[in-house]
Amino acid sequence: MADIEETELPGVGVRREFTTRAGMRLGVIQTRSGRRDLLLYDAEDVDAVRSVVPLDEHDSDVLVDLLGGDRIVNDAASTLLRLDDLAIDWVAVDPASPSAGRTIGDLTVRTSTGASIAAVMDGDDAVPGPGPEVVLPAGATVVAVGTLDAVERLRALLGA
Repeated sequence: MADIEETELPGVGVRREFTTRAGMRLGVIQTRSGRRDLLLYDAEDVDAVRSVVPLDEHDSDVLVDLLGGDRIVNDAASTLLRLDDLAIDWVAVDPASPSAGRTIGDLTVRTSTGASIAAVMDGDDAVPGPGPEVVLPAGATVVAVGTLDAVERLRALLGA
């Protein structure tokens, strides 16, 4: 199997690239919104993109089918799970965020973002179904549930 290089693109998503056995460099940028861009790199300059093919969710499903894959792809590197209009994501509490160290209730998470926090994980400690009194420690991870937009608002609230 080819080595896949992965690069986090802050605020955008993630880029994954590999070189085919024939020597062609291919990549995919997956944005947080679910859009994907298929990249074909120049054979002479592997840092230069020769072609970009934007793919929406339907296009991505069709391409996966054409390549012989399943419609549901389990990708351990991607934490965002989308089921119709429901999004579930693991969101870090940025230590520099004003939200770090405050309670879920103080932040009015549900009212201000529309997302719910299903669990708070801090090291080996996990609090499933946390109430409004639960503190969000700096560096902890929360399991966020809501629409994609609501989860993105929660990500912004917990970011720096």
